[in-house]
Amino acid sequence: MNSLIKDPDVMRLVSPGGASAVVLHHGAHLASWTSAKGMENIYLSECADFSPGSAVRGGVPICFPQFSILGDLPLHGFFRNQTWIPVTGNGGRADVARLRLTDMAETRAIWPQAFEAELQVMLADDGIEIALSATNTGSSAFTFTAALHTYFRVNAIENVTIRGLKDIRYLDKIVDNAVHTETDDALRIDGPLDRVYYDATGDRILEESGRKLRISAQGMPDTVVWNPGPERCATIADLPDDAWRHFVCIEAAVVEQPISLAPGETWRGIQRLTEV
Repeated sequence: MNSLIKDPDVMRLVSPGGASAVVLHHGAHLASWTSAKGMENIYLSECADFSPGSAVRGGVPICFPQFSILGDLPLHGFFRNQTWIPVTGNGGRADVARLRLTDMAETRAIWPQAFEAELQVMLADDGIEIALSATNTGSSAFTFTAALHTYFRVNAIENVTIRGLKDIRYLDKIVDNAVHTETDDALRIDGPLDRVYYDATGDRILEESGRKLRISAQGMPDTVVWNPGPERCATIADLPDDAWRHFVCIEAAVVEQPISLAPGETWRGIQRLTEV
């Protein structure tokens, strides 16, 4: 389990076969997932800020109700900065965590909507499922974009490939902010990369020196792939200068087509991570 996590306000999960995970109350943030094989699959920055109101660098931040700067809210919205409340009633299961967030004066001041959100994490020996749901509890519809901003730990980025993106349209946010079509069977990261793959059906496979993780999603049709590269990484205060070599973000997302939620409706998005 990640030794950086010292905050007592956490939920610690364990599977029958010995896999483990840690979910922070802060942001309902998955901060660690170690498989039954003993592999830590989640990157958490050594410089992460766990103070109230901060955005924890690494893990799986929740971007909601805004992805990136696609709107008038702060970067990635505010779900990742709030303190979520654990939900009891899991039948004593040690492999499930549920946390809940509802609107309050602080959230309505920047986003005047009534909502109830829940994050559920289900741990297995060979994988983990992260499910985010949001219900419109108000009297008028609201629209949102979202992402599960997953930081995958890798040993060396130069040995990493990502499969399952060929022939998918993507927005290149670094090179020209234009839409292209992926031509590579196996995407490699040899510099800064920031892409949103639209309507990315099927699974992604993250490979590194024999290690494989399958990444699938439901209710979140887009996939974001991000790595800051060395120059940008050096400017990010809560990342070590060489951190770009040790993680890649592959995110289940809703970006191209924002979701409109009518009063009383519930949306659910899921990301599943499985050892292959």
